[in-house]
Amino acid sequence: MITSLSDDHTDYIAQMRTAVPFSGSTSANSSNAEYWLSLTSSMTQAIAEKHSQMPVVIVLSETTEQPTSVELDRLEQSGPVFARHILLCIDNKPLLMARTVTANSSPDVAALKGLLERPLAELLFSDDRWQRQGELQSLILANGLPGRSCLWRQSNVPESGLLVEEFLLPGLY
Repeated sequence: MITSLSDDHTDYIAQMRTAVPFSGSTSANSSNAEYWLSLTSSMTQAIAEKHSQMPVVIVLSETTEQPTSVELDRLEQSGPVFARHILLCIDNKPLLMARTVTANSSPDVAALKGLLERPLAELLFSDDRWQRQGELQSLILANGLPGRSCLWRQSNVPESGLLVEEFLLPGLY
């Protein structure tokens, strides 16, 4: 466990809540960043391959809160959401922060809570019932960090919908 991150967890969460759609380029969007932003396989697995070890999942929070305007549009629902905030770290160094949201009434809440400190990728990329919906959407945070989002749904579960937002931290590339 990374004890030095405990004081910063609210800052990471606040940063992730500033995400807006992005279609331009920034200095952070080097070719290295572009690789990570366009990746369609598991981000967790790609980080593990790059660093020759699995990243550690640090759960910052799992809570009910109000969605951002971007999340309202992508989830096509209003009302509270269940949000899971995590960091992926290698050798105590944060490489990626992620925010996953779903409607508070969704059956997907149980799936998120059941992950504990396991990566969400274990669920999404190993269970054929989960399907990516649409294209990756580029995001940018108020501090200029690039990110992306993708909507996932369980087949044959109409209330299903996980919006996964991932943000690249400078240590990743």
